[in-house]
Amino acid sequence: MEREIILTSDGALPDDLVVETLLRLPVKSLLRFRSVCRSWYGLVKNSNFIYKHLKKDDNIRAMIRCTYYDDTDEYDELKSYFSLVPDKTLRDLSFENLDPKIPGIRIGPYDGIFCLFNNPRRITLWNVTTNEFRVLPKCRAHLPCYTTVHYSNFGFGLDPIADDYKLVIILTLWHEKRREFYDFSHVTVYTFSTNSWRDLKGFEMRHDYMYDRIDNVYLNGFCYWLVLRTDYHKAILSFDMNGEMFEEIQGPNIPEREDIFESSLIPWTLGIYEDSLGLLYSDKYAHSFDLWMMKGGSWIKYLTFGPFIETYQPIGYWRKGEFFLQSNNKRLILYNSEIKEMRDLGITGLWFSVHILKESLIPIKGEDVLVDLFDIPWNILGITDSILS
Repeated sequence: MEREIILTSDGALPDDLVVETLLRLPVKSLLRFRSVCRSWYGLVKNSNFIYKHLKKDDNIRAMIRCTYYDDTDEYDELKSYFSLVPDKTLRDLSFENLDPKIPGIRIGPYDGIFCLFNNPRRITLWNVTTNEFRVLPKCRAHLPCYTTVHYSNFGFGLDPIADDYKLVIILTLWHEKRREFYDFSHVTVYTFSTNSWRDLKGFEMRHDYMYDRIDNVYLNGFCYWLVLRTDYHKAILSFDMNGEMFEEIQGPNIPEREDIFESSLIPWTLGIYEDSLGLLYSDKYAHSFDLWMMKGGSWIKYLTFGPFIETYQPIGYWRKGEFFLQSNNKRLILYNSEIKEMRDLGITGLWFSVHILKESLIPIKGEDVLVDLFDIPWNILGITDSILS
């Protein structure tokens, strides 16, 4: 919902010019400038200003998670680190280590907000840039008899009609007596404005979820998940944040291999490209890639890059024409498809995940009280006793 921005400036500059100038500033500067005057304080808290600031390209930062073997560790154990790259050009790869700030399981970020599962008594939302936290109230999952939670999917985004943020959890259930997946999923939704959870009617299980099932993509009021059906064909599950309805969307017309199971293992990387839903597909030898985009309800092949001499695995999207890849020698690469340039970022690891952080003014601060979440099965978060210990 559009809301009028009202700003009174004491200087000679027109108000709209002052607003446009402030929109170009980073979040941390805006937080400092709230004390300049009452009108600026109100502006930074204005939902329309927050939305417009969120859409600025200058707000984007890269977050990189790297898992590696530590040769200096006598036990040769796997280790990982999670870092923010403040330089949006990625020329200066000085990292800000986020691990001490967000230990444990983390989902996101979505519009600058992480969901944190770092304690069996807490589910916390964290705005990375403003450093605000909100501890969510108790969540109880009312499951059918003889069912347990097999795993879960998460979605987070804005209901643009209600102008309200929601966290969605999809529970895939296992029937203990029948020893098979339960016929329907179970869905629960947390709403910002009411600070409460609601159960929704689940959908019939016609598919199983892929191994990277915790991630979702949000765009224009819809959450999207990449899913693998029981016949090993891939599809996309969408959720309308306002109407709270699910729909299965077919992927682009990509040729399948003769071995349908092997074909299901070929990477599809879902993301946002030029404000549209995009799907990055690698061929069976991973020497070239196709980018498909959803336009007007249909998939179009937008661009192809490659073939390359080496093999690469798609990791994620960056700015226009740029994509993160992992080389066959386990290095993180930034590829610019417009100038056909490969840039080695100098990071080596067993595997990577790259997330785009949008610096956000979204206020999430809530009452910080300890809540008891023992009523919700912790395997829905993929958390085991060994992880929690």
